[in-house]
Amino acid sequence: SAITLFACAMSTALVAGGKPKEFNQIFFSPSIQLLPGQILKHPIDIDFPPGEIAITGFTADLVFDDDSEIGNPVPLTQTYLHHWTVQQRINHNSGFCDYEAKRTGNLKLSYLFGVGSESRGTPIAFESPYGLVVNDSDKWAVDLHAIDLRDTIDPLGCRECLCQETGVKPRRKGYIGGLACCEDMTRCRTHSTSYTKDDIVSYRLRYNVTWREDIENITPLYIFVMDVTGELSHTEERACMIEYDIPRFNNTGSEIYRRNSTFFFPQDGRIIHAVAHLHSGAMFAEASRASSGEVVCRGDAIYGTGTTVGNEEGYVVAISQCPEGWQVRKGEAFNLDVFYNTTGGLTTRSDVSHVGVMGYMWMATARETTPKRIGKKTGAQP
Repeated sequence: SAITLFACAMSTALVAGGKPKEFNQIFFSPSIQLLPGQILKHPIDIDFPPGEIAITGFTADLVFDDDSEIGNPVPLTQTYLHHWTVQQRINHNSGFCDYEAKRTGNLKLSYLFGVGSESRGTPIAFESPYGLVVNDSDKWAVDLHAIDLRDTIDPLGCRECLCQETGVKPRRKGYIGGLACCEDMTRCRTHSTSYTKDDIVSYRLRYNVTWREDIENITPLYIFVMDVTGELSHTEERACMIEYDIPRFNNTGSEIYRRNSTFFFPQDGRIIHAVAHLHSGAMFAEASRASSGEVVCRGDAIYGTGTTVGNEEGYVVAISQCPEGWQVRKGEAFNLDVFYNTTGGLTTRSDVSHVGVMGYMWMATARETTPKRIGKKTGAQP
């Protein structure tokens, strides 16, 4: 089972000014052992605070499994955190890519919290009275995808799961790289062909949960995830594809590649926090009202410029967030536009600059107690 650390002690009194009591606790996943070039990609059961709680903050990053009580962070240049997504086995988010579960039981983007290499620079925190209300009637798991880049011949190709780097045979014609070519425990090409047990490094996912227990004072949140490769149409033809490739400049004539999709919001409410998830090569993602073009959230990819942990040059180390929020109405259409640079990137491909990239917008939404509809005088948009 996961290891729980009580280094961050639970608060025992109200904060000055009579603010609600919050609790905070650091947890660790079980230990993970990787060789140079090796890939981890599978769900892991994890511990969580017991009982019914309202989560008000969540952060996570990859640390060494060493003698440190709080964990020493792992540089992205050593082990790339492709993504982590935390969810319950049965209870998942409210959409938009959950329709496949209704038909096949196969969940897509069903997570409650999750990002990737930008983890350390993109913490999630909700202002009072908001919180994600959960309980321990369902098991928790993290889908963890980490790639050990030590001694790899092509670190970028490895971390983008280029099939020719991982040695995994593509499952379909024309598939160049992405999640399907990053099978669990496979390895990217490395300079050395022989390693010993001394080359194995142990890691853990460290995650920090902040929560409240006064549920009666909480406005509950519901999580929605927009994927730029899909739409809320509930048909297989429009299923969220999770990832896509970025063509190279010489094939498009443009230095910017834009992909977009449209989603129809299923309920009245207010988005109180939103953040994008993007990969290397990304510029920004933005959500806008289809009716007016008003941009309600823009997430810019922030790249590292140095060598220290959290500022690794060439890696997405943070994404600007949208904590201001905006109002939504049932049936209202929103566009998601994601922009990637078509120059640079992979050095071993002449047709694409990046493969297996992602373009998501994660949104925490509070429902309205008195629903209003578009078109009614009482439902005018703010």
